[in-house]
Amino acid sequence: MALKMDENTFLNFYADTMQGYSKAFRRYTLRIMEEKEFASFDAQLKLPTEKSIPFLEKDSAISITTTDIKFSSFYEYLEFIKLYKYSVPFFYEIPNNKELKAILDEKGYKLFDLKEFHPDFMLGTVIGEESPIYFPDGDETYIKFVLQKSYINPDSETVNYRFPIIIYINIEKCFLEIRYDSTRYDPGFSIDSYSRLVFDCIDWLKNQLGLKLFICDHKDMISIVKENSDGSVKIYKQMMQLSSGGSAELTASEQEDYVLPFIGELRELIDENEEIFNRCKDSRNLLLQYLDDKEATASYPYIYIKWVKPVESESYTVKVIFDYFNTKYTLMQHISGQCKDLGKERMNNAIKYLCESASFTKGDEI
Repeated sequence: MALKMDENTFLNFYADTMQGYSKAFRRYTLRIMEEKEFASFDAQLKLPTEKSIPFLEKDSAISITTTDIKFSSFYEYLEFIKLYKYSVPFFYEIPNNKELKAILDEKGYKLFDLKEFHPDFMLGTVIGEESPIYFPDGDETYIKFVLQKSYINPDSETVNYRFPIIIYINIEKCFLEIRYDSTRYDPGFSIDSYSRLVFDCIDWLKNQLGLKLFICDHKDMISIVKENSDGSVKIYKQMMQLSSGGSAELTASEQEDYVLPFIGELRELIDENEEIFNRCKDSRNLLLQYLDDKEATASYPYIYIKWVKPVESESYTVKVIFDYFNTKYTLMQHISGQCKDLGKERMNNAIKYLCESASFTKGDEI
């Protein structure tokens, strides 16, 4: 069980955490703060109003609000809705047709309310040491754990920060994701530490909520994404390892279709010279069979999928790494790049597309 902190110590975790974020994320934070009417940055609204929204200078807003208990609910909310760097997807079932909310309430987990939330001033160090809070939003539920972590800054000072883990659950479609960021400047935190984090979440979902979890089968993902007809989702980079031991990574240009190195080029050559190859169909079929065999026996360690938007700064990319964590699970890396969207919706849209398009299907039970 985590120990209770004094209020100032707890609030300093918000402050030090925000200091470690990028300027782009801090701008995003201020935008959400204004949208949710926690503060105004318009000098014309300094006069009192019915809602009594405080006016703040943008340059000092984050340092002021992170150390004010009245804004703790905002920063808790921000962790529910922000973009995370990594996610691990699963399908799930609830035995005996139980409702998820009923299970969470039965376990005594706290329902998050943006207007009424008050922190308990405790942060765990491992999953399950401190009870999570949950946030229902229509057919989606977000369960949040927050761990305390620290790093050494360039001045050799220890800086404490919050490390949230979100379990996103789509109740209607019965899939979920474990979402988390990379740790900060921690040479002792390795891939094994991340896998332990994921395994702890899996154990909690199975043992505390009683869920049955299933891996995401991705055997048809590449072909399904390639066949997307409207061009809104496409593969633009792919690592291919041949059974002979060779490998290649190809990046497609924005205006051209994706073509596999060597294999794709030979297929195009055959298509473009159909009349010549049809004169000797046995040779043509033999060559196509060879290409089919090479493609079938190749492995695809990862692909990059791009969600294309009319405005390029709204387009985003997800790297999908297959057979990760004990060569069993799928890892999705959400690339921020030049995309201005730093919220959860792009993560929700990505996993929804992959599951609803059957790029991911329910695999073996864990």
